[in-house]
Amino acid sequence: MKFAFITPRYGADIPGGAEHACRLLAEQLSARHEVDVLTTCARNPLTWKNEYTEGADRVRGVLLRRFAVSQAHDAAGFKQHSERILSLPRSRNDEIAWSRRLGPVSNGLLDHLRRQHRGYDVLVFFSLMHATTVDGAEVAPDKSIIFPHLVLQPALRFGLWADLLTSVRAVGLVSDAERRLLHDYVGVRARIDETVGIGIDPPPQLSYPRHQQDPADALINDDAAADVVEAEPDYLSGRGVTFRRRNRLYGSFALYGGRVDSHNGCEEMLEYFDAYAGEDDAMPLVLMGVKMMKLPDQRHVVLGGVLPDRERMSAYEAADVTIAPASDDLLAQGALESLAVGTPVLTSARNQTAVSHCVKANAGLPYANRQEFVETLRLLARNTRLREALGENGRNYVRQHYRWEHVLGRFERLVARVRPR
Repeated sequence: MKFAFITPRYGADIPGGAEHACRLLAEQLSARHEVDVLTTCARNPLTWKNEYTEGADRVRGVLLRRFAVSQAHDAAGFKQHSERILSLPRSRNDEIAWSRRLGPVSNGLLDHLRRQHRGYDVLVFFSLMHATTVDGAEVAPDKSIIFPHLVLQPALRFGLWADLLTSVRAVGLVSDAERRLLHDYVGVRARIDETVGIGIDPPPQLSYPRHQQDPADALINDDAAADVVEAEPDYLSGRGVTFRRRNRLYGSFALYGGRVDSHNGCEEMLEYFDAYAGEDDAMPLVLMGVKMMKLPDQRHVVLGGVLPDRERMSAYEAADVTIAPASDDLLAQGALESLAVGTPVLTSARNQTAVSHCVKANAGLPYANRQEFVETLRLLARNTRLREALGENGRNYVRQHYRWEHVLGRFERLVARVRPR
């Protein structure tokens, strides 16, 4: 089959959101099908300035087609228009104009869709509110799927979204939390929908404690086996050895993986962790990601920096607990990666996707305030048997539901319901 994935922007430097989900799904799907990604030359959504070269290129199995943005983003005009239509009665044309002011508008991308849409079996649009979806989904709605990536915000009250989501053939979702928002807040019951999610495949070379090890995990080569039996100090053996060595971590620690940004709940997390760190046996907190905010002077906080995918999974494996403080993280990729390698998750109760995974897997605990954060982290830090039980539950959950083979199976099931017989 041949798919067109339409997304406002595309690149490995986009850390989250619908565009990130688009890239992950496109790269995995390209091993089974032909995938064209239609996107813009923009990198920064605050300006939509053309920064990439226009044209086609093949990246990790995906044919990437970039088209120039036709008009720059007018931030002041967009803000003024938003304030007006959010506070006063508005028409459908007002809402469409809001989407086009949000951007990105690309006449070349739309022209390509109009000319070439018959050459694709299915059109898949990522992000509901951007102009690439609002204008592009009109081209061939009967073979279009929208992955809306819904986040609670004032503009979600627009009637345009319900019309758009019911006009296309199907809606793809990344979590059950998004499904609830679609049904209860937007008020849409799509003709066809499916919770697809994203996949997690732990690197095969990771080693686990014997009580967590599967027979498949034990199939390692002779060189790897020699490394396992080599005598090492306790703090350099077992889980996450690579990460521990590089960062000189000799004992227990909690880990946050993601942009270190106040918008991700990091400011609250650090405040809460400071209350926990006053205890004599408190373990440190390692921050793994790009630093986007000033950090307080806390001796229990260690900045681990940015790591590639393979080393990031080793970091999750090395940690005793992973903290997920973001409130609107629909993908909850960090939580799933942590569960995949057997590390329990302490998640904000406002992070509905992460809470859902933790509850279904019985592999993590939520916190709603400072006291709950401190008490729950203290419990996980001190109770080894509880951590091990939650960790094994998490590994089983990801293995059964969120390996890429399962995610691609759900996507292909959605597509099978969309394609005309």
